[in-house]
Amino acid sequence: MDSRHAGRRALVSRFLIIEGALLVVVAAIHLAMTAELGSIVARFMTPKAFAFVWPPYALDHVVVGILLFPIGLTTIICAAGVRDCDVRMWWIALVNALAILSMPIALALMIDVKYFLEAPAFLIAAIVISLVGLSMLWPLLWIGRSGRAP
Repeated sequence: MDSRHAGRRALVSRFLIIEGALLVVVAAIHLAMTAELGSIVARFMTPKAFAFVWPPYALDHVVVGILLFPIGLTTIICAAGVRDCDVRMWWIALVNALAILSMPIALALMIDVKYFLEAPAFLIAAIVISLVGLSMLWPLLWIGRSGRAP
């Protein structure tokens, strides 16, 4: 019975390592694309409008990219603790999962569905981050805080 729980914890730990690594990659892509996004946005605006819109947009984009790094890294770091039944590490991983899952939920609540349909890359990004958040959350709920499945 305990070996089954250990196997589940090990599997969840592997999931967390993969998801954490994906978040680090997404963070790097997010930051790398900031300048390119500026060029794209500038093509659709007057110079005056771009000068007004771009600084807060760029700040937001860079901040999200920077914050994805520690979420990804702490998810990776928590993996061993979750495997070893460290409740504190489980809670940190859970908070990370909920934070990631909250991003697409917030976007869905704040942005008109029409925009998602007109911007396929944005829709794909929202779907991917939703899947990452869910694939971080369900394994943690599967094993529970104690590391034993309910």
